[in-house]
Amino acid sequence: AGAVWLAVTSLSFDISVLELFWTLARGFKVVLAGDESRTLVSNGPIAISDRKMDFNLMYWGNDDGVGPKKYELLLEGAKFADAHGFNAVWTPERHFHAFGGPYPNPSVTGAAVAAVTQNLAVRAGSCVAPLHHPARIAEEWAVIDNLTNGRVGLAIASGWQPDDFVLRPENTPPANKPAMYAAIDQLRALWRGEPVEFPKQDGTMHAVITQPRPVSRELPVWVTTAGNPQTWREAGEIGANVLTHLLGQSIDEVADKIKIYHQALRDAGHDPADFTVTLMLHSFLSDTREHAEEIARGPMKDYLRAAAALIKQYAWAFPAFKRPEGTTNAFDLDLEGLSDEELDAILEFAFQRYFNDSGLFGTVADGVARVEELKRIGVDEIACLIDYGIDPALVMEGLKPLAEVLKLSNADGALDADDFSLAAQIIRHGVTHLQCTPSMAQMLVSNDEARMALGRIKHLMIGGEALPGSLVKGLQSCTGATIQNMYGPTETTIWSTAQMVVDGEDAVAPIGTPIANTQVFVLDANMRPQPIGIEGELWIGGDGVTQGYWQRDAMTAERFVDNPFGQGKLYRTGDLAAWDAQGVLHFSGRADAQVKIRGHRIELGEIEALLAEQPGVTQAVVIARETSGGAQLVGYITASGPVNEEAVKGKLAQDLPAIMVPSAIVTLDSMPLTPNKKIDRKALPAPKPRQSTTTSAPAAAASGAEVAITQVWTALLGVADIRREDNFFVLGGHSLLAVQA
Repeated sequence: AGAVWLAVTSLSFDISVLELFWTLARGFKVVLAGDESRTLVSNGPIAISDRKMDFNLMYWGNDDGVGPKKYELLLEGAKFADAHGFNAVWTPERHFHAFGGPYPNPSVTGAAVAAVTQNLAVRAGSCVAPLHHPARIAEEWAVIDNLTNGRVGLAIASGWQPDDFVLRPENTPPANKPAMYAAIDQLRALWRGEPVEFPKQDGTMHAVITQPRPVSRELPVWVTTAGNPQTWREAGEIGANVLTHLLGQSIDEVADKIKIYHQALRDAGHDPADFTVTLMLHSFLSDTREHAEEIARGPMKDYLRAAAALIKQYAWAFPAFKRPEGTTNAFDLDLEGLSDEELDAILEFAFQRYFNDSGLFGTVADGVARVEELKRIGVDEIACLIDYGIDPALVMEGLKPLAEVLKLSNADGALDADDFSLAAQIIRHGVTHLQCTPSMAQMLVSNDEARMALGRIKHLMIGGEALPGSLVKGLQSCTGATIQNMYGPTETTIWSTAQMVVDGEDAVAPIGTPIANTQVFVLDANMRPQPIGIEGELWIGGDGVTQGYWQRDAMTAERFVDNPFGQGKLYRTGDLAAWDAQGVLHFSGRADAQVKIRGHRIELGEIEALLAEQPGVTQAVVIARETSGGAQLVGYITASGPVNEEAVKGKLAQDLPAIMVPSAIVTLDSMPLTPNKKIDRKALPAPKPRQSTTTSAPAAAASGAEVAITQVWTALLGVADIRREDNFFVLGGHSLLAVQA
């Protein structure tokens, strides 16, 4: 139910029949891509505001005096958020320090927020569970859950300040993190009303059921992490949400950790769509970027000054900072040795980094752009930290543009009516299933808008060509979709084997195991089964095998033979494959794709796989081209940036014999494709005549013999401007060509 299939295959191609009839018969909505739009990956930038982003308010606050106004910003800000579409307020836990001092217990400040709001979730951001008895946490937050009618949430932290553990010395680091996860388990059980045993003074266990009973059945739990990838993974493993920030980590780094988190959720049997990534950002918006910077600079620098670990990291990254001799990492820096001028320069550097790259600062337009950036990496909520030293009246005024950003970021994102690109169609129709060739998939992962759209796909089916491991990794970097590698020719009703691909570790993804009512055999030239690991030709039998070719009896007799292992016919695919020890098929290439170079039989697929693994290479094809000097291998690549041909050839030479290293590597903007979106090898251009590798000015020919030799070399090698300093073999020559020369 609700499944949407995007059909990008030409209606003249066999697979379109499967896409239409199979899907429609099973209740899919099918979106047909027209002939023109099938190759249009995107039509320029696409706003993705249809992906919801929630805003919260986050408090921290320096303790700057006693009296009734201490919590005025907390309560007034909460009222504003309640009335303007924000969904939660977080209050932290901090002990024995003016930095965060107003918030020693988030359940107390949370109850105050609950008393003045009607719609907001009230959350601990964070509750340092190892400092408390789990039963007390459950009791206190059950009160707030009743006050809010089931709108609480707890971000659980392990704690980091050793002095705080005077409250519970037994959980002092390094015991704090195990204690945190144990507390989460106990809290969840207590919240559900299950008895949990705790030790009494004499060591005996006593089971308790906490009161009052909460409204919500399950306790929403976040794990707070400062950026440790292992904590992200552990949060996914226990099925918790994540609360993090950009102090000490970049947006790109958070994006990578969200991928780790989502994979851990999937591995634990959870759907990432059911969980929340909340990112805390220091926030202040104004009419102009300059005014916002002026207001935020002093308070932000004071905030950063209070975090010694952050100062060390920014000092290490500050170009003008002279690192002490013998110091090899940021955390070994001694801040006591910094002069006031040095410290202020580092703090200004840190502020500019944070203001421009890591906060919600500037104007409404700046805020919307930041939100869109965070949507694309999988952030679900932004916790706007507002009380870090800015005057409360200015903070309240700054909430108005924040509310405008929230509104604009969640407005209906209307795609251009005439945008029928694949990226737009995926978004417009909520596509869940996509089937395409690896060449088409490569086009999608090479385009930013298409990568964003792929993130919405649930199931990818890739077939028609070999699926490189590098492409699998590229797909997994932008989508959590299942990836199924499909194999099968038209003659066996399109698909015959399939494999769920979990990683891109293989140079070429396996083609898997036979689908239902299908038999697959790997045979030698005498129709004998090949043992595990030995390559042979692939033959297919079963209900999918067709009767033959219409009015082509000779070809039918050659390709369709009686099944010596059972009933019916076997179809000879012409493909080479081998079984592995787990009974999974691995595709080796076409039997007719093997070429002979100087008397040696070469398997092009092996070269292509290694070429695709080279840094910067996004797609690779190798063919044999006839030249005046005989057949030579030529590699064709698409790349994410400039690629040095000689460096790539040198890398290939480390793993391949010299005869298998292409004589030329040609970089293309994109691979030519057939109407069915497979690589059109016949359309690959001939390499341009190469120039000699010598960079000095050419020396004049000393004799007629030199002139004659350069003419022969040019004819054999296709290299212009040959000079006396050049080397025949470096220019692409080999021993057989040397004989011809």
